[in-house]
Amino acid sequence: MKYSKVLVIWMSVVFCIVLQASASHSAASDSGKGYSIEDFKLHTASDLVDVCTLQASHADYTLAIAFCYGFFEGATHYDDAIAASPAHPDLVCSPPEATRTQAVTVFVEYMNANPQYGSEQPIDAIFRALVNQWPCIE
Repeated sequence: MKYSKVLVIWMSVVFCIVLQASASHSAASDSGKGYSIEDFKLHTASDLVDVCTLQASHADYTLAIAFCYGFFEGATHYDDAIAASPAHPDLVCSPPEATRTQAVTVFVEYMNANPQYGSEQPIDAIFRALVNQWPCIE
């Protein structure tokens, strides 16, 4: 439980830093199809797709990709933490060589192929996509 509280605090701090830094950048760019600064609030899985797919030429790209990867890193740590409990099985069994970039690609491709999940909570959609790609076979 202590680990989860630290993770939540850490993600909250990162979120605040990203929003503050993003506010100082211009969110207007023609390379941000569907993107707006509001996407960082992550109301839906589609918001996370917008953040994770921002073009490198966009003024907010560095912040967006760091936020995206950080969110995925937090999801991975959450999965590891709950899987350490005998009461919860591991959710995702990705191969050891899988990278964070591959996980983001799996998520984005899954969401593009399954837009009906765009209104879900981002964390739910991440696990839906990753479990689809790398299920734990027992």
